[in-house]
Amino acid sequence: VLIVDDILENRKLLWELLKNHGLCDMSGDGQEALDMFEGAITLDQEPYDLVLLDIAMPRMDGQEVLVRMRQIERGNGIALEGQTAIIMVSAVDASSEVEKAFKVGGCTDFLHKPISRGRLMVKLSEHGLISPNWWEEKGLR
Repeated sequence: VLIVDDILENRKLLWELLKNHGLCDMSGDGQEALDMFEGAITLDQEPYDLVLLDIAMPRMDGQEVLVRMRQIERGNGIALEGQTAIIMVSAVDASSEVEKAFKVGGCTDFLHKPISRGRLMVKLSEHGLISPNWWEEKGLR
């Protein structure tokens, strides 16, 4: 799992919610996140199963990071069905941002802050990342 948010407390919260379900990397910067994402594909040959990506970040916002992550996947021959699940996260309830994330960026889903463990686990279960019995699930990266 790659957790991307410019606010350390948000990263720590998401890490705390996911630490028992798989390995979690964290980044507070869009460019660093892109480097980590690309490295996982090209160097490790083991892409992330999940990216939780904040929309509002300085320098490079989550929308741009999302588009570039999808470009990295296409550039490495990853087909649509093999793409990483990217769930956008935002404190702003803006339908235009949500629409852009789906239509332009190709995100997998969207979560509004504050994030609860239950809502996050339901989303992961809906996308086949964990079983419906998520409290027993392990093995995400």
